[in-house]
Amino acid sequence: MTDNNHNPIVKRLIIPLHDNSEFFSDNADYAVIDLDTALIERIKKLAVVVRQVKAYKISEFNFACDFRTVDWDIKPDKGKVALKEFEGRMECSTLNVTDSDFFWSGYYKHTDVRWETDTVLINSLDEADILDEREACGEKEDAA
Repeated sequence: MTDNNHNPIVKRLIIPLHDNSEFFSDNADYAVIDLDTALIERIKKLAVVVRQVKAYKISEFNFACDFRTVDWDIKPDKGKVALKEFEGRMECSTLNVTDSDFFWSGYYKHTDVRWETDTVLINSLDEADILDEREACGEKEDAA
């Protein structure tokens, strides 16, 4: 697996998305982020800088998120909800790094509805497997 710049993907995150509107219905449910070595190192370095300057967080524009919605019409994926491409658009996507975790935030295009992913602990970047926080759904497939 490689990213758009042909860098090898080291870790995939599938994390829930939340927004600040109880009335907005055209929303994404999850962000899928493929992290290459360069982005992992960038996140770790920003966390060090946050500690050094005693800041709450550092934010920078970052468009690594691929947004998805739950697809209730197809079979669950390994016991978790299946996902399909999000039809809407996002803007002002930022990576936000604190001293111990990170998350993405932004706005739904042409709205004032702000979205934010769940936070991810920086030490989870050292784990080799996928961080998949999709909702469990149905029965798990039998291990063959």
